Amino acid sequence: MTAAPSAREIVPELVLQDPAAGAALLRHRLGFVPDAGLLRLGSQRVALRQGVSSGHGPMDHLALAVDAVAPALAGVIARGGTADAAVTPDGPVLIPEFWDAGTEYIFVEGPEGARIELCARPGSTRPGLPGHDHLGIACRDLPAMRAFFLGLGLTEIAATVLRRATGDVAVAFLSSGLSTVELYAPPVPPVPAAAPFWRGLMLAGLTEAQQGPEGLLVRPLTP
Repeated sequence: MTAAPSAREIVPELVLQDPAAGAALLRHRLGFVPDAGLLRLGSQRVALRQGVSSGHGPMDHLALAVDAVAPALAGVIARGGTADAAVTPDGPVLIPEFWDAGTEYIFVEGPEGARIELCARPGSTRPGLPGHDHLGIACRDLPAMRAFFLGLGLTEIAATVLRRATGDVAVAFLSSGLSTVELYAPPVPPVPAAAPFWRGLMLAGLTEAQQGPEGLLVRPLTP
């Protein structure tokens, strides 16, 4: 069963030099299917655009919800994919502070180097997976980014500070219908690329484009 798009759905835009090849990769390795000009995996939809990308921006990654990380990663590898050693070089990572029993995740290499995360909640059952987990946004100024999304009508559903040897990481989760945005401020502030892969977001119900902090653009999602 696949989840229907929510009334306040958020769709990320992925800019690739070869969108057709990127779409083929997402279909083959992760199971996305065409959906009204977009690609869909369960409750997650993605828009592909043609253009030149050179790195990562405020919208840092797309996180897909899976039942368990190990078998999901094994499936990606069996279909020609690889884990992203630049982000998770030591394999799956557990964050015990998130949700009821923590979150386990690993990054895999997406089209042309775009970041994609596989994310599971050990011990919990979520129907309709794989599908949407969250849209990861790395912030230099988390309070400003949080205020921007609250102004767009999102609701904060969780917030914490991860205490790590490398430095504290403030994290906030905000929801829009069935879509979730993760805001996080790494100890070393990110420097966004001029032309990132995940170029922006489209929000259902928005009437005009909104320019957010740190170059993040949110545009209306049209049917």
